[in-house]
Amino acid sequence: MSLILPIMVLVPVLFLVPLAYMEKNNAGKITIISSIAVLAIAILSIFMAKTSGYGAVSFSVPYIAQPALSFGLTLTNITTILIAMTAILFLAVSVVGYYFIKEKEKLYGAILLISEMSALGIFLAANFFLFYVFWEVTEVMMFFIIFIYGGYNKRYAAIKFIIYSITSSLLLLIAIMLLYSAIPAHSFNIAYLISNGNLIPQGTQLAIMLMLLLSFMIKMPVFPFHSWLPDAHTEAPTPGSMILAGILLKFGGYGLILMFLILPVAATYAPYMAAIFAFSAIYSAIASIKQTNMKRLIAYTSITDMGIIGVGIAASNTIGFAGATYAMMGHALAISILFLIAGTMDEVYGTLEIKKITGVMRDYPGIAYLFIAGVFATIGIPLTAGFIGDILIFIGAYSSFGFLGLVPVVGILIIAAALLWLIERLFLKGGEEKTPYREVDGTVAAGAVILLSGLIILGVLPFLLLNFANL
Repeated sequence: MSLILPIMVLVPVLFLVPLAYMEKNNAGKITIISSIAVLAIAILSIFMAKTSGYGAVSFSVPYIAQPALSFGLTLTNITTILIAMTAILFLAVSVVGYYFIKEKEKLYGAILLISEMSALGIFLAANFFLFYVFWEVTEVMMFFIIFIYGGYNKRYAAIKFIIYSITSSLLLLIAIMLLYSAIPAHSFNIAYLISNGNLIPQGTQLAIMLMLLLSFMIKMPVFPFHSWLPDAHTEAPTPGSMILAGILLKFGGYGLILMFLILPVAATYAPYMAAIFAFSAIYSAIASIKQTNMKRLIAYTSITDMGIIGVGIAASNTIGFAGATYAMMGHALAISILFLIAGTMDEVYGTLEIKKITGVMRDYPGIAYLFIAGVFATIGIPLTAGFIGDILIFIGAYSSFGFLGLVPVVGILIIAAALLWLIERLFLKGGEEKTPYREVDGTVAAGAVILLSGLIILGVLPFLLLNFANL
């Protein structure tokens, strides 16, 4: 039993103590130090898993005697990549956060620390009891981020977000209860369920699969359950958009992988699921072209990427799972750069309307180049993590579905066109001289560089994680 995992999860919570007693001007320093500590522990835990084996990097203490619940955490080959993603993204969010948050700073810091704790917890949870608890905590924290720190229509966006989230959570809870009841040993343990899911009657498997599928489709999200996402992104503060796109959507992708690993019946319906995900990817890519608001456009490209990730998971083979997991990490870091720069333009020019923003290359060339780099990473240009993920996804999809598995490539081509057109309108047109409302803080560039560095390092050297994860 290793203590490194509970330490990793509890570090953000422990930093709530100094946050409570320090001046609000130091709140940002507390969150940055916490995120650096988490990143260091995450790297150490990955090395321990490689040298000692994944079974050695786990932790469990009894929690409730009946029904045999424990506080159990474990690092698996899949969650290795997701933990690295979470640690890098929260470090970037901590660095940039206080450029955008100028009120109730200590409350924001507390929400950020709790969000990081719960995000780590959901990826490390060894049983579905903890999985569900951390799932709920993260949703509540995101609701407060939107509701307290959001834009003009923040109340509408926050309430719509929480309604969809409650629906997703209810479906997940019912499915977890059915899993517990249907498995002969009556267990919440994820590893046990993966090993013995075939013991669940097929009819019950189908019912559980449908509930889990709907829950995760709402969370990813997938058409037609996607409409909450553009609204949430438009109104959320920039750090909230980064966490929402980079972390919360991945809960659905990770849950979908678990569904395929636990329920053998899911493979029977995989082609139909792949068709739904592919259609969602292409539909949202087309919808992105019509958007006039920067954040809404980026949100639709995010739905496209999650649809493509869904196709990789539906392929239900090792390469598909590896590609989907790696693509989730690549998408998290790349889309966060786009939301970070979009939020910065809102701060500088006072609008997110694309037609009202021109000449950015003239005024802020550094920001423009960082956004362009984020676009290249989003559409999977070689030497970025997104490229590795996409290649593996389509190899896995082709192995399972033949040429039909390559259909989502159309979605990538469309969002590439939409984002390159966005670059042309924002950066390459001179426009009228405008007096900026606010100067760009150096933390914006620092946060973007952290994300971009992760994308390039893990794109050029994918074995750093893929080999460690044995994928």
